[in-house]
This record gives sequence, structure tokens and C-alpha cells, in this order.
Amino acid sequence: MKNAESSMEPVFRLEYHKKNRMQKLYKYLVLAFLVLLLGNKAQSQSSTGSTDTTITSIEADLVNIFQQKAPKNYKVAGVKVVGNRFFDENLLISIANINVGDDIKIPGGDNFAKAITKLWSQNYFSNIEIYLTKLEGKNIWVEIEVTERPRLSKFYFRNTRKTESEDLSGKTGLVPNRVVTENMKITAVEAIKKYYAEKGFQDAKVEIQETKDSSINNTLTLNFIVDKGIKVHINNINFGGNANVEESKLKKQLKDTHEQSRFTLFPTYDKGMIVEAKHYTFDDYLKEKGYLTYSRTKKVLDPYVRIKFSSAKFNQNKFESDLDNILNYYNSLGYRDAVILQDTVYHTKKGDLNVDI
Repeated sequence: MKNAESSMEPVFRLEYHKKNRMQKLYKYLVLAFLVLLLGNKAQSQSSTGSTDTTITSIEADLVNIFQQKAPKNYKVAGVKVVGNRFFDENLLISIANINVGDDIKIPGGDNFAKAITKLWSQNYFSNIEIYLTKLEGKNIWVEIEVTERPRLSKFYFRNTRKTESEDLSGKTGLVPNRVVTENMKITAVEAIKKYYAEKGFQDAKVEIQETKDSSINNTLTLNFIVDKGIKVHINNINFGGNANVEESKLKKQLKDTHEQSRFTLFPTYDKGMIVEAKHYTFDDYLKEKGYLTYSRTKKVLDPYVRIKFSSAKFNQNKFESDLDNILNYYNSLGYRDAVILQDTVYHTKKGDLNVDI
């Protein structure tokens, strides 16, 4: 670059000495032109800016209407709803209860707050806002802007069999094109867990994955990821407070709540939650000459050998019915004031269930 500059320097100086006067004239003309150009541009920008930022007296009144020191009454001259796609405008206006001709005190009135609360309680919208769009004297125009919640496009049950998915479709109550709400999702999850609990899967877990359906605007696809866990059975049923009635007779009253079969040389004993489990030892068996009776022989062998042909799955609804059966049995024996003080179901160390009554 230095060599280039040094090579052009003599030419520049030569031109400068020959045309010095002409250069000065051109310079002044260019400067004058730039000044005029910049002046016109600044004037144009100033003119445009003043047009965009001018606030009319009506707009100023709308801005300040909620900041008035003294409340004033205004009459609703018009109501409009925007943002609604699936819901009828007249229906939403009726729910909001803001009608043409209504008197509204501003500030201090609660008409707008009540309108938002009523619309929000429908669980159909994710956002609701109310604006005043026009003011003429004491007349105001109201605009209600709503954002509708997404609707259900499709739903799937993952990690389930085909027959299970068909059953769950009916039990969850999911219907395409309905608004997706938290209550809808909670109800569906509870129905899925209940369905599997009745099949013996007491610890089933459900996760929901939501994805937008690009084929239909503002819709969601719900995927219910099901983890059934392991199937659990009833290990032991323990009774407390039954001093006058044998446990074996009470277990016979449980028509749909049964213990599972067992065959082991090393039985486990779990601590009860509300009932202290009574272990019938071999010493007790000998002292009571239990070998003379079938029931006591069965009782001493129960921790090691138990043969059952009925299902040992736990069903909460059937269990509650069985509790009524126990009370009915006590009543038949003359215990009219018999009550079940407490009952509970809990997991054993091996993961099965124990029932304390």
C-alpha cells in the first residue's frame, strides 16, 4: 500500500496545482448539495414521526379511563369476542354476562373481573383478556379476547395389549375434538390405574406425552405410556380384636378377597401395620393337642403349605363388599354393635400384599 501511495503522489500534486480553483468550487457545490439533502431527509423523518406518535384525545381518554380518581358510570355500546374458533360468540358473551346497555363503573366496578372468572371456569381457554376499543362520551365498546385450549386430535396407549387398549378407550372417556384440560388428563390416568389394579397390578404408573398435531391447527395427540409393574397377590389376611370368633371363619366371609397358595420351607413373617400378626407355633400346636383337629393342623401348616384354587388378586371395591360380609356375619352371631375400626393394605418384603382388619 505504501508503494502505491508514493507512486500516485506526484500525479495528485500536479493535478492540484493545475486545477486548484476548480477543486474549491466543486467542493463548495458538493457540500451545499449534501446539506440540502440531509435537511430534506431530516424534515421527512420528523414529519413521518409526528404522524405515527400523535395521540388523539379519545385515545388518551381510553388510556386514562382506569386511572381516574373519581369512578364514573359508562354504558356498554358494543361487545365483541375475538380469538374464538369453536365457540359461538353469543354464547361466550352470555357466559361473560356483559351485554349492550349494561352500566359499568370505571374504575371500581367488578364486571370485567367477574366476566373473566366465569369464562375461565369453563376450562376452555388458556388466556382471557378484556379491552376497551372505543369511547364516545359515556359509551364504551368492549372486546373480549380469548385463547382457546388445544383440542384432542388422537390418543394412544403404549405398552399395552390390543384388547387392553380397546378397554381403556372406553374406560378413560377420551373423545377426539374435545378440549384438552388437566381434569381430562387426571381422570384418564386414574381410570388406567384402576383398570390395572383390578387385574392385580397395584403399582401401575402412567406418564403422559403431549405432541402437537401438525395436520390440524391447535390440536394435541396424547400418548399414555403405561408401566404396569409386577402383578401382586394377597399374601396374608390378618385379623385383630376377634377374640370370640376364629380367624378361619372370618376368612370364609371374604368371598372375593383370598390369600394366595404357598409352598415353602422358609416362611417369612412381616410385621403388621395395625394388627399384630399371631404366629401359631408348633409348641402351641402340641400344647393344645392340635393334632386332634383338622383346623389347628391346617393352621400350623399354613406358613409352609397353603393350597388355594381361587384368585388372590386384590380388588378394592370387592374388598369393601367383603368387609360388609364380615359385619353381617358378626350380626348373625348376635354382635349387633360390631364395627370394623380400621383396615389397611400394605406391601410385604417380597412385594405382595398383606391385609390387616
